[in-house]
This record gives sequence, structure tokens and C-alpha cells, in this order.
Amino acid sequence: MKILNQYYPGRVLVLLFTENVLIILGVWVATCIYTGRFYLTLLYYPALFGKALLITLVCQVCFYFNDLYDLKSISSPLQIVARLLKSLGVASLILALLYLLIPATRFGSGIVETSVIGIALLVLLWRVLLDWFNRVYAPGDRILIVGTGPHAQSLARQVDGRPDLHMKVIGLVSENGVAPKSSSSGIACLGRLEALSQIAAEAKPDRIVIAVEERRNHLPMDALLRLRLGGTRIEHGSSLHEKLTGRIPIDAVRPSGLVFSEVFQTSVRPIRYRRAIGAAGATLGLMVLSPLMAMIAIAIKLDSPGPVFYGQERVGLEGTIFEMLKFRSMRADAEQATGPVWAGRHDPRITRVGGVLRKLRLDELPQLINILRGEMNFIGPRPERSHFVETLRHRIPFYDARHLIRPGLTGWAQVSYSYGSTWEESKEKFEYDMFYLKNMSLPLDLLILFQTFKIAVQGRGAR
Repeated sequence: MKILNQYYPGRVLVLLFTENVLIILGVWVATCIYTGRFYLTLLYYPALFGKALLITLVCQVCFYFNDLYDLKSISSPLQIVARLLKSLGVASLILALLYLLIPATRFGSGIVETSVIGIALLVLLWRVLLDWFNRVYAPGDRILIVGTGPHAQSLARQVDGRPDLHMKVIGLVSENGVAPKSSSSGIACLGRLEALSQIAAEAKPDRIVIAVEERRNHLPMDALLRLRLGGTRIEHGSSLHEKLTGRIPIDAVRPSGLVFSEVFQTSVRPIRYRRAIGAAGATLGLMVLSPLMAMIAIAIKLDSPGPVFYGQERVGLEGTIFEMLKFRSMRADAEQATGPVWAGRHDPRITRVGGVLRKLRLDELPQLINILRGEMNFIGPRPERSHFVETLRHRIPFYDARHLIRPGLTGWAQVSYSYGSTWEESKEKFEYDMFYLKNMSLPLDLLILFQTFKIAVQGRGAR
């Protein structure tokens, strides 16, 4: 299924729905066993049903935070078991705390413990059964890639890296008159472009993906049209790459593809709404988080000499320079000898308190002031330092496009990619920024906020 212009396994929705049912079923069975009564359904007992829904909500949140619905990151059944046990362990602790604080939400003695054991068995058996069914019976999408160059090879690797989508590259078609037996990725080359109709008739692909290095006067349009009318899907390689990875491959994109795209939505009205929502959210955030920010300021002062806040020049909307605020997480003289450099892993310049702040992303909280001043938004490309922008705009095509909207406290690149400390990594992060520029919407913003909170809680990807 395609959501927000990305491909997700359809069985994710199946898992979300059925595991809700299984969790409630586990609670229902445990309730019947411990009360000695057979409840035909918990719906007739609002108090019991409300308590069952609370357990369901807590379990599902723990499943989400432990990546049980991120199927592409699950490589083995043992990983499912480990994540499931961890999720239910954390859920048990959360429920114990809730029952302590709100006694009215408790079940009788032994019911919750039995429910958790039952949920673990039901969910595990269901996952194993569904995985077997998908491997044996799920229809796969057979893909024929037209092209043997770097873009085609990269696309083949991306498809191979998403076994959760049941896609398979059945072969490549050479566009340069040479038909090698196999490509550098090990995928068979089935023939030359002139024989595309015959190759498609024999291979029977569900989808033909055009990933040639140069399309002008090379593609057999008559053959492609016949295949398209015959029910075979025809797609550009960059489009499939975008849906598989959530980023736009800049090297494979032509300016016309961006200019004439119908999904760019940087109109005046949505941008005005984003500004109003940002100002209101920043005001509320500063009011609610001011006690926490005060405690962080005290910890910074006690940990190392220097100011509490750190201001750094960044490039914002339309290339304007502004001072982005942070809680200081490095020594006060961190760049005195080196000048502007990217932070590295285990950077010795980071203080003890600073390491904790960076891990939990708490050093970014003062940027609520930047949002209130109109220099930033909650969601958008992260603002880069002008020193690096001058270099990157000459090395990365379309780099200044990220300055067409206000930079963000968090963004699609931040939740999709780790910290970038080289220009190659910056290029890959920019490809995620371009995906956001092309597809930005309120649902995508909400997804980014959820993912940001999840990453902050887990402390992943910080430097």
C-alpha cells in the first residue's frame, strides 16, 4: 500500500487491527478464568471493557516504540520474540504505575498477569502464521528494470533491501546496445532494449521501471505503450526509488521533473497556516516546559564554565541568516582552535550534561524561541551553518531548494537518517529534505512529530 507517497507492507494494517483484537481476547479469557464467569462479550460491561482498552492502548504504544510494526527492520523470528517480550515487559511496568496512581483502572488479582502471558502467546503465534502465509501465498510484484547503469543498479539494490514488500527484480534490460550476462549487482541482463517486447513476453513482469541514464531518443515508446495498454505498469526509476526509500535521488532527477510535478504544495495558504500553528505551539511549549528548561540551565552551569545558551548562525528562509538558539552542550571554547566542524561520534568537546541533552534532543528546546520569532517552524529542513551551505550548494544539485520554506526544529531527514558529518551524508539527507518539500502535508508533519518523539525517547542517532 502507498501512504504519503511511500510503500508500506499491506499486512501492517492487518497486524494493527488483528493484534488489537488479540489483546482484548487475551484480557477477556483471563477475566473469565479468574472471575469464574463466562462473559459473552466485554461490550456489555463498560467498566471491564474500558480497562481492557487501557491495556490494549498501552501494549500497542509499546509495540510501536519497539518497532514491531517496522517490518523492514525485522530480520528473524527471534527478533520478533525479543521485541515482543521487551514491549510487554515495559507495558507491565507502565500498567503497574497506572494502577498505583489510578486504582479504579485495576483488574482483579492475577488477571493482568495472565493477560500479558496470553497476549504474548497469541501475538507470537499470529505473527508466525501471518509471516508463513505471506511467504507462501502473498503475490509478489515482478519488476523488469530498463537500464544497467548506476541508477538501475542502485534501484535493484533498494528493491532487494525491502523483502517486506514482496517485490522482486527479475532482470535488467541493457540500453546501450551491449547485453552482458549479468550486472554488477548479480541480476541477470535479459537482453537489449530493442528486444523489449520479446523480453517482456517471456519474463511476464508486473512492472517495468525505466532507469536509463539518458532517455532522449532511446526508449521504444511504441513497445512501452503496447505493454502499458496490456496491463503492465510503467514507472520512472526515480519515482519507485522515492516510494521505496522516502527520498528523491537527486542525481537521477531532471529539473523538468521537479518543475512540472503536481505534488509540490508550497502555496501561500498552507505556509500561513503552518506559521500560525507554529507560533501557537511554541507559546504553549515555552509555558509548559519552562520548569524543565530552568533545571537544564542549572545543570549546565554546574557541569562546566560558560553560558547556558549557545547561539549559532544558520541559513533560514530565502537564504536569510539568523541566530539559532540551543542549550550549550559543548565546552565554551569548542571551536576556538578548529573553526566550524561537524560533530563526530564520541566528540571530546561534548560535556557530560551535554551528552545527555543531545541524546534526548533536549538541547534543541530553546529553538521554541526561534519558532516564536518566525525564524523557524516545528517541521522543516534543519537549518545548516552558512559555512557549510557555501560548500554544499556547489556540490549538491538544487541544494538551495531547502531554503524555500522555514527551517524546522525537526524534519523528515532527521527522523529518516542518522547524523550527517560528511558532504556525501549531507547529500543523502538533502534527498530526504526534497521528499518533504515535494510531499509536505499535515499528515506527513504529524508522522514526523510521532517519529521525533519516538527517537528522542529511545535516544537514537544523536551526536
